[in-house]
Amino acid sequence: MDWRFNTIWFEQINSDLFTKWDFKEKTKENLNIENIEYAILWYFKHKGVSFDLLPESDKLLYLEMNWANFKDLNGIEKYRNLKRLELHYCTKLENDSGISSLKNTLEILHINQSKKFEPTSELYELEKLKVLRLNSCGKLKNLDFLKHFPNLIDFRFTNTIVENGDLKPILEHPSIRSVGFMNKRHYNYKDIEIAKELNLKSPTEFKDFVYKGEYSTFKYKKTIANRVDGSD
Repeated sequence: MDWRFNTIWFEQINSDLFTKWDFKEKTKENLNIENIEYAILWYFKHKGVSFDLLPESDKLLYLEMNWANFKDLNGIEKYRNLKRLELHYCTKLENDSGISSLKNTLEILHINQSKKFEPTSELYELEKLKVLRLNSCGKLKNLDFLKHFPNLIDFRFTNTIVENGDLKPILEHPSIRSVGFMNKRHYNYKDIEIAKELNLKSPTEFKDFVYKGEYSTFKYKKTIANRVDGSD
């Protein structure tokens, strides 16, 4: 079990490598993530550079921020080996300034419930992205930016509106296999049509599943990008 799985079973992560921190209950000064690989932080508030008061770590692989008040991602370069970034209910987030510093490592980006957020060209530098989820975010003018992510497998924009309504860039992308969105009248494809087309592009199973009793989770196969276009 690691950061690559869609749902992480944190009880299977070594407790020495994982921390949860609620800034309503604990102070910033006592947070130490020098040897932490997985961090879930709640209610981080700061009016200066977004990540300025958070401790540095070159071991952090997974960072989840809930209800933080930053407007951008400046300072996130202190997590230079970060693989997965999740931002939930960061309602003041406006842009992704600073995120390009993670272009050599970041593979999963999930932004949820940031209605003011609009991506900039910095996002397009994240060529290693395999999963991009912009759910309940600001409007996207179009989906032409998908071409900047040659390794993208999973793209979701649930409750985020694509203004021009053209979803064809999803079907034209060489490796996208999984998509999630809400149907809109001005969209030129419905969700079931997109799903059918993506399955026809390559019916090969592209997920590795693990099970825990009645529950399951998955990670994407390493060679998925190659399989979609038919190469070995």
